[in-house]
Amino acid sequence: MVIRPTTPGTFVVWNGKRYRGELAITPTDSGMLVVNVLSMNDYLRGVVPLEIGSRTPAEFAAVEAQAVAARTYAYKHLTSARAFDMYATVQDQVYGGVEAEKPQSDSAIMTTADVVVLYNGQPITTPYHSTCGGSTAGVSEVWYDQPDQPYLRPVSDKIPGTNGYYCDPSPRFSWTQSYDATSLRAVIEKYLATYTKAPKNGLGKITDIREQGRTPSGRVAALAVQTESGTYTLRGNDIRFVLRDPKGAILNSTYFTFTRETSGGEVSSFSVNGRGYGHGIGMCQWGAIGRARAGQNYRTILETYYPGTTIGRIAG
Repeated sequence: MVIRPTTPGTFVVWNGKRYRGELAITPTDSGMLVVNVLSMNDYLRGVVPLEIGSRTPAEFAAVEAQAVAARTYAYKHLTSARAFDMYATVQDQVYGGVEAEKPQSDSAIMTTADVVVLYNGQPITTPYHSTCGGSTAGVSEVWYDQPDQPYLRPVSDKIPGTNGYYCDPSPRFSWTQSYDATSLRAVIEKYLATYTKAPKNGLGKITDIREQGRTPSGRVAALAVQTESGTYTLRGNDIRFVLRDPKGAILNSTYFTFTRETSGGEVSSFSVNGRGYGHGIGMCQWGAIGRARAGQNYRTILETYYPGTTIGRIAG
């Protein structure tokens, strides 16, 4: 079944939210699959403001960079392997339909119409994240089971001639997260088995946590979690999904140092001092904002965070 607007200039509505284009609804074994079918520009209008937020006029180049990164990602992920191209969540890009649209991001989408990031003449995968904390990361530093790409490698965010960083205005440029014995044991018991061969029950006390190397950008490569039942290794981004806060939010990044104390054969306190927010690969959004404030245009921003690429128009 396909639902279309009844008159020109109106929208389709689903769960009280308005959407451009049309809705294709297909029954499945578990319910209904609802797909919003629309043009690329209309899709981006519901993505860009949710990904970069409302920015000042001096930061407009960052909004343009976000529009191009989001467009490139979407073109790269067009597929015939399933009934839709993109998830409307952080699994791909956050999409909010008409309610998300803003004049500023609409303008950025139009001023960069059809512009994408290219490597060897083809659109690339353009991951991005909130805050790199000083340096972006290569793919395998974080997503250790995925191959590195020449255009996704560590890029310093340091402002030349200073001790500052383009992304340091971010509220999560630096942060701390602390655990006592009870809270540490709770998150380890709940999540460790999902990412290692640890048993789901009977871990016992957390007797030690040790760092196992640093990545080229300075992130933690792996942690060895020693328990009474054995020692288990967490690698890359998996660390974030185990060291959650009491509300279940994942750790801000793997760009951190830590201190620990032990008592009675158990880690009694574990304090993480970190920088950045997100996986750290590709474009640093707060870095893009800082670079826009410094006068860089969107092309310079994108070519910095995706080194070796060119900025051009999508073929056809």
